[in-house]
Amino acid sequence: MPRRAITLLFPLLALVAATPGKIAHAQIRRCVAPDGGTVYTDRSCSAVGATTGAKRGASTAAVNAYRSGCQRHLRGLIQELSYAIDSRDTNRLASLYYWRGMNSIGGDRILDRLDAIAQRPLVDIVAQRPAAGATSTPGGFAGWTSARDLPAVARVQPPSSLRVTQTGPGGTGTSQIVFSLHRDFDCWWIRL
Repeated sequence: MPRRAITLLFPLLALVAATPGKIAHAQIRRCVAPDGGTVYTDRSCSAVGATTGAKRGASTAAVNAYRSGCQRHLRGLIQELSYAIDSRDTNRLASLYYWRGMNSIGGDRILDRLDAIAQRPLVDIVAQRPAAGATSTPGGFAGWTSARDLPAVARVQPPSSLRVTQTGPGGTGTSQIVFSLHRDFDCWWIRL
């Protein structure tokens, strides 16, 4: 190390050593506000009118709170779709939609349709599979000559759409909407 750097380093170290060494540590607390929201503070939770844990007997709205992100399982997609329609939440329904390749004009039309869907009461959601292809099989065991001649077991196809049944306009009858299912980035999405 050059001599000049050493002569500058010693006064700097002496200055740091001479200053009182008081290090401030802030602890951030996560608290629950009276309305159920989350409050972050460096004071005690009671000082800001909140509690440290979740309130007992929390409403189902808190349990079914919006969860962003993709749905990795079809069951989760159906559950989120059900919550979105039951809570009449168009934004939540739109978060499940496969928007890739959509322009703004098409997006506005789709959003209007999703809003109409979200405003009608839900009756049922059913996952639909593609129709199985008809396979011809030999007539009984007598027609088989070896194990190679056994018919292959048809592979179960994954669902290709969701049929959503809702009450019709004015609460009379029913209406059905079919959403196609799309798999992208290991997530399930719906599309009209």
